[in-house]
Amino acid sequence: MNKTMIARFYSKKLQNVKSSHAIRKEFIDFFTRDLNHKYIRSSPVLPLCDPTVAFVNAGMNQFKGVFLGHLNPPAKRVANSQKCIRIGGKHNDLDAVGQDTYHHTFFEMLGNWSFGDYFKEEACEFAWKLLTGPYGINENRLYVTYFAGDEKMGLKPDLECKDIWLRLGVSQDRILPFGSQDNFWEMGTTGPCGPCTEIHIDHTMQTSNQASRVNRGHADLTELWNIVFIEYQRLSDGPIVPLPKKHIDTGMGFERLVAVLQGKRSNYDTDLFQPLFDTIKKKTNAPEYQGRFMSADKNGIDTAYRTLADHARMVTIALADGMLPDQNHKLRKVLRKAVDVGEKVFQQSGLLHELSFRVADNLGNVYPEIQKNLKQVQKLIAYEEDLLKSLRDTAGTEWKRIIKTRSALASVSNTTAPGLAAAYKDLQSSLFILASNDKFPRVLPPDIAFKMYDTYGLDPDTISELAKVESLSFDKNEFYNELNNARQRSKMHFGKVDEEIVSQESLQLLEKKNVPTTDDSAKYSYTVTDKVYYFPPVNCKLLGMIVGGKLISETQSHVIDDSQSIIEATVMHSGNIVEIDSIIDANATVGLILDKTPFYSPEGGQGSDVGQIQVKNVIFDVKEVRKICNYVFHIGKFIVQDGIKPEAELHVGDECVATINEKTRLGLMRHHTSTHLINAALHKILPATGQRGSNVAKDSLDLQFSVFGEKLSPKDIETVETLINKSINADVAVKTRTIDALGLTSEENITLVPGEVYPDTGIRIVEIIGQDLQSIEACCGTHVQNTGALEHLCILKVKSLGTGSQSIRAIAGPIARLARQAGENVKQQIILLEEDINTGNAQFNLLDTRVQDIKRQLMDRTERIPLPYSIKHECVSRLEMLARNSKSQERSAMKESIENELKSIVQSCTLPFVVHCFQPVNVALESVSLQKVTKFCSNTPTLVIAHNKEMVKARCSVPKEMASSEFNAQLWMQTVLPIFKAHGSSPKGQDPLLIQHMKSKRVSDLELKGLVERAVIEATKFAALHVKKSRHQTK
Repeated sequence: MNKTMIARFYSKKLQNVKSSHAIRKEFIDFFTRDLNHKYIRSSPVLPLCDPTVAFVNAGMNQFKGVFLGHLNPPAKRVANSQKCIRIGGKHNDLDAVGQDTYHHTFFEMLGNWSFGDYFKEEACEFAWKLLTGPYGINENRLYVTYFAGDEKMGLKPDLECKDIWLRLGVSQDRILPFGSQDNFWEMGTTGPCGPCTEIHIDHTMQTSNQASRVNRGHADLTELWNIVFIEYQRLSDGPIVPLPKKHIDTGMGFERLVAVLQGKRSNYDTDLFQPLFDTIKKKTNAPEYQGRFMSADKNGIDTAYRTLADHARMVTIALADGMLPDQNHKLRKVLRKAVDVGEKVFQQSGLLHELSFRVADNLGNVYPEIQKNLKQVQKLIAYEEDLLKSLRDTAGTEWKRIIKTRSALASVSNTTAPGLAAAYKDLQSSLFILASNDKFPRVLPPDIAFKMYDTYGLDPDTISELAKVESLSFDKNEFYNELNNARQRSKMHFGKVDEEIVSQESLQLLEKKNVPTTDDSAKYSYTVTDKVYYFPPVNCKLLGMIVGGKLISETQSHVIDDSQSIIEATVMHSGNIVEIDSIIDANATVGLILDKTPFYSPEGGQGSDVGQIQVKNVIFDVKEVRKICNYVFHIGKFIVQDGIKPEAELHVGDECVATINEKTRLGLMRHHTSTHLINAALHKILPATGQRGSNVAKDSLDLQFSVFGEKLSPKDIETVETLINKSINADVAVKTRTIDALGLTSEENITLVPGEVYPDTGIRIVEIIGQDLQSIEACCGTHVQNTGALEHLCILKVKSLGTGSQSIRAIAGPIARLARQAGENVKQQIILLEEDINTGNAQFNLLDTRVQDIKRQLMDRTERIPLPYSIKHECVSRLEMLARNSKSQERSAMKESIENELKSIVQSCTLPFVVHCFQPVNVALESVSLQKVTKFCSNTPTLVIAHNKEMVKARCSVPKEMASSEFNAQLWMQTVLPIFKAHGSSPKGQDPLLIQHMKSKRVSDLELKGLVERAVIEATKFAALHVKKSRHQTK
């Protein structure tokens, strides 16, 4: 920005100016009401069908497929206000945010589009009329630019555009030519492109002509509206050629427009930011915002106001649109920066939570998803703040230790990255290996940089900082190339496992020979009659065979031992027949490629179909199906029946019949539909959640999901099961429909997998709209037609995957009913046991056996029928309670028995002391309290011995008035201790002459009886001698 502008007058008063709501509405009304444009709602800032960008960063993003010719336009004329985020890549506004008057991470882009309808003249006229008419901007403040041409591109100046502006009344000295850097727009290295014209505005309102300052980086003379004429296409080999249809793509920054119309020199002085400033001041008691910049903002408080307010808008919008910080490091970086500003500058935590309310108030009327998802937004903010605090205490501490060994690492800014320490150690190790081989690099190798990003989760800025510490340069272009290659491999679904199925050379050969890809649309073809599912076989043709990862082709025959000869293959490509004697082993794993198939290959978490393919007189057993580069490989073996090897000469082009295993497919469909229902139930009961992954098999499902610090309770699991089983009992229809990328962005209440990239066309939407549970998901899987086909659902296991996520394993169908019944049977056993204990009918000596038997049933993983998680948890809790109650009753009964026994002894005893031995049964000796026994005889010298199961212990007490130097507890216990070779002591805080106990001692059963008898005799002798003497002396 202009560095002379460091301070200016700031006023909060906005009387007699248009509100931002009115300005936005006026734009939309101008195009929709007056110029017959169709309003298209903003797409989410999360790119749903474009892996090339981290955020939607322009109004044209959702129409990219239209420009590329992949999609039909929603209308010929379109207008909207698009939510946009720019914090990285080409459009990196992050570092400038807060430092000037106009940079933002989140902004709105007003735009109008023509898809093959009007072109240059109308587009320029519409823009000029709106700005100088309804918006009332003085045309003397406006300047326009046009494309000056480019010899290298072979394009002449856009004089047509210049003439249009002249006809609209713009003076020639305000119409300025600029080259391709400023006035030529391209979508990418290939694809639609074209010249553009820009309208710039002078914020100073000076009377002198400011044309010389246009496009010179001045903050007080900026671009207001960009109008792109998409009339060319750049081909892959470089040339630019005309498009058959011409389009218009325009964009005007809403925040800048509002500042102009509200008479403000800074976007931050408008009603888009003032409510946020007010909230910050109210919550923190900070000095009022003064609008100072650079050196005038001495304590940085105004910069902090702007940064925090901007970031609060961006974070709220991104989270409301379903973006998750753990899947987008740029979002997390902005969120953490906002938290830091709040805590370090304003000395207040929780500011983002408060500011999210103001963002929702300000923007919620035009973007209703913000209000709708506000609780989710605030839950995610709270979780991220807690996570940041935890990381500061853990990862930050470890990093500080590393810094002590190398002080240069103090320059690394993101010290809370969880993988930072591990990534640095790995980097050191990799560089050491390179150095030991005399290959130490000057530039950080892109594969190492990618590993730091992919394995350890470091962002490119942190990687660059670490490289600098190691005196290495970091080539971001090379890094992004490596990243794009990885994405491309992922997009092609080609990995190490795939190479075992088909080599890349064979795959390239298929493509080179124009072998058509497999049509697998028949995987969705099935019917239901009287609740019975029927999957019709598909007549198809053999296109190729893969053996050992290699295609049987013209270039290489595949010959194996004649004794194992089964198939002779003839290969045909593009009408050319080449006969090859290729012999296939009976035990060889083979991959068949068909022109079409009913087999489902693993996608969307759903497992592979199995089944059979008949080719001539041989049967091929399909064990697995894989889809690679749109070729479906059916992997399996030819069946040997009754020991007879099949034999046939197979040719590419032979007729086949492909049949899937109906039981396997139905199981897969049941569990895939069940996965959707569980996901819907989780969204209903949790404040914030998102699917992380799933594994749908024929006999079970596993769903991994984010919980963001929450923990599912057993009650929550019961609620999930209840919601789903209600839906199953209601037999709700499961409907599917197909939409394109534009349709996906306009879907409401749809659940998407965070981070998933969807295709431009053929997106299948699966809907289950019940009374208690609604599910709408984009999904390529196969599903039952009604929820009733699931029969029943049981959740078997809930597992924590850390503080942020959990997983659920569940089953559906007949096995789920059996599991439920098995669980109820176990529960009934516990109920009967409880009744026996409560009525006194339980035998304590048998109780433990019954409890252990039930526990075995609960924990036995070898049981064929699993038990529901909720019932298992309830049963374990009830068993624990039952065990506690049983122990309590057992102790009471034992105490009562011992007391009764001791009472009887005292009453019948003719001696002035008591020596007695107890042998409690069905109870551990540790649970027998001799303290209570001796207290019962508090006026009589008492020594008791208890033994059970090879353990013995003793205690004695002597009344204070009877203790003497010749007779006391310590001396008395000494008569017993040597017999058992045990140790004695007195309880803490008690007189050792009055109370003594012998610690538990293990004694073999063979010795125990004799030793106890001897101890009783010795104790009795000692007491008989000294108690009498004591009494005589007392007298």
